[in-house]
Amino acid sequence: MDRNKLFSYHQWATLESLRHVGTFGEELYQREGQSSFSSIEKTMEHVIGVEKLWLLRMIGTKSPAFEYFDVSTTEKAIEAFMLLHAEMELYMSSLSEEQWQEPLKFKNLRGDDFENTREEMLFTVINHGAYHRGQVTSFLRQFGKEGIALDYLYFKQ
Repeated sequence: MDRNKLFSYHQWATLESLRHVGTFGEELYQREGQSSFSSIEKTMEHVIGVEKLWLLRMIGTKSPAFEYFDVSTTEKAIEAFMLLHAEMELYMSSLSEEQWQEPLKFKNLRGDDFENTREEMLFTVINHGAYHRGQVTSFLRQFGKEGIALDYLYFKQ
């Protein structure tokens, strides 16, 4: 499948999820629950920070540091996500097919060595986002709220 379509889907689904959460107010966004992270806010802090890590790895940074973004409200999270994705789109549009397939060496935050292509890194970004969007839906259910349909088929409509 076309990587641009997948990235656009990922953007759409994450923004729709954040907008939906925002309809319930900031208290719910910051409320603590049971998941990998203590709240939707902390989950989004992780997602956006990790996506920045992957961008830096794609650029060729071998051991990038985790960057924290201001995601203290849903609006700030949307803004941080959109700004980062504009940067990612600009960079990705500059890549040739050969560059997408070029293996790059990097270390994860634990110091483990990896070698992956940019295409594999992008797939990881998209998969990682889907995993954590599922956790956001789980938070909403814990708080007595409904999630929304974010499957690719809904994006295509």
